[in-house]
Amino acid sequence: MAIMSDLPRDLLAEILSRVPLASLRSVRFTCKKWNDLSKDRSFLKKQIVEAKKKQLKSKEFEVIMMRNFRVYLTSVDLHNDVNPSFTPKGTLTSFSDDANQHQVDNVSSVFHCDGLLLCITKDLNFRLVVWNPYFGQTRWIQPRNSYHIKDIYAIGYDENKNHKILRLKDHYYDYDSHPRARICEFELYSFESNSWKVVLDVSPDWYIHSYHRGLSVKGNTYWYATEKHGYVNFLICFDFTTEKFGPRLPLPFNATESFTYDDVVTLSSVGEEQLALLFQSDATLMMEIWVTSKVDPTEVLWNKLFLAVDHDMIEFDYELKFVADAGSFFIDQKKNVVVVFDKDMNEHTHRGMAYIVGKNGYFKRVDIGEEAYTSCFPLVCSYVPSSVQIRQLT
Repeated sequence: MAIMSDLPRDLLAEILSRVPLASLRSVRFTCKKWNDLSKDRSFLKKQIVEAKKKQLKSKEFEVIMMRNFRVYLTSVDLHNDVNPSFTPKGTLTSFSDDANQHQVDNVSSVFHCDGLLLCITKDLNFRLVVWNPYFGQTRWIQPRNSYHIKDIYAIGYDENKNHKILRLKDHYYDYDSHPRARICEFELYSFESNSWKVVLDVSPDWYIHSYHRGLSVKGNTYWYATEKHGYVNFLICFDFTTEKFGPRLPLPFNATESFTYDDVVTLSSVGEEQLALLFQSDATLMMEIWVTSKVDPTEVLWNKLFLAVDHDMIEFDYELKFVADAGSFFIDQKKNVVVVFDKDMNEHTHRGMAYIVGKNGYFKRVDIGEEAYTSCFPLVCSYVPSSVQIRQLT
């Protein structure tokens, strides 16, 4: 009687390429032959093609979700109008830094670029780890000097697909900091050279709030930024090829008219090449979702408004007001809805919620579980499997 291990390599690869991403780790632990096969470049391409085919055919898709300082690969089904679901498919419970015999269990933030996840840990001594969920590879990034709790990070790549990490900390405009404590640090880490270098040592004329998360598209990272000595708001992009910030980029709404710091502005991605922007007015609670038609470091063009939501049309017991430092979201273009992640609007609970909002008052909310820490908000980012391998140190 034949067993799977006796099958020809090509046939075995064809079968295993249909294994879901979340089960690939089990495949690799089955035997050495399967482990070697799963890391073969031709198999990787086949497996990723199959994964993308399934996503196109299926009503479900996968995202990376962070809850309670843990990272989950989560399956999303929005096409069940009765019971939309968010189902964890795999969990990263902890990272291990074998070189330093150090274990880290708390991830405070996560960013996605090109199939790689940059995870920011709460431990300032062991701060950054890059993870490829597809391979299960990790690489810890040591600081040039030291990490700080208010650091802002981004991951991207240059025109030659060399991956880099940007770390920035600009406390010059921090009202609470003493002039002597004001620090301006813009550093870039190269995976290829395993080293940091300073890319900017002069405080720019704009700043980025620490709670505004950068969004990487086509290898470059975009932020919502504010003029230091005025009320002008715009997008700013770091180009990982030129290793410089580009010009101020326009927003799709008037960012100076009656703007307040309690307005919510947050970024997401659409596919692998477009930006989406969510704006919610603190005064009216009106919410707008915009999508780009073109995006690059020196030019951003916006399509017509994807979705406008009038709060008065939604039947809900509480004000649907998202928190400025939460509010991560994604859009489903087939369903014509936006899904925003935040806490329960009922202040007496600490449960994470997914709010699904569409046209003509369409509204649903899905309980995604208890948040064990009051300071932890559910965050989500897109995820596309990739055969990019993390260059390991020797």
